[in-house]
Amino acid sequence: MTARHRFVMVWLSGLIAFVIAVSLHMPLSLASVPEGIVAHQTAGNAARVDYIQREWAFAGVYESAMVAMIADFFFIILFGTGSLMAGLYYRSHGRGWLRTIGKVTAIAAVIFLASDLTETTMQIQQLRAGQGNDEMAALAKAMHYPKLVTWIICFILPLNGLVIDWSGSRQTGA
Repeated sequence: MTARHRFVMVWLSGLIAFVIAVSLHMPLSLASVPEGIVAHQTAGNAARVDYIQREWAFAGVYESAMVAMIADFFFIILFGTGSLMAGLYYRSHGRGWLRTIGKVTAIAAVIFLASDLTETTMQIQQLRAGQGNDEMAALAKAMHYPKLVTWIICFILPLNGLVIDWSGSRQTGA
């Protein structure tokens, strides 16, 4: 198996894990917490985390929240690792735009992994404790937007790299 096939398999596995994680997040969106898990990620303080977790408990989805957050870990690791592999592949095997795509993707993947793993760890610790923590909630909230931006980069750039690489290999007959 080539390095390209490895990163594509890991990266696509991450996207599949993302779809599964999102489906597990759906029960957490309630009338009282319409943003669901995103509300927990961006709560920012213990009082808001406590409110969200209390609403999840009243709705009977507290355990589902833990399952969804653990599923997030699988997604983060697969997608982040696949994105890093893509970045390193294009940085070392590409030319021109592909090398640039590789460098930016690799940097974004490291930031994505660090920010999303931090955010999710803070969420799980608060959920396990059964109460919010101001410092953890603030840290999780601070990680939210870097995670979102780098997720978008790690989604779009490897796709662009695959298209550029594919069209280049078709032109050369490789």
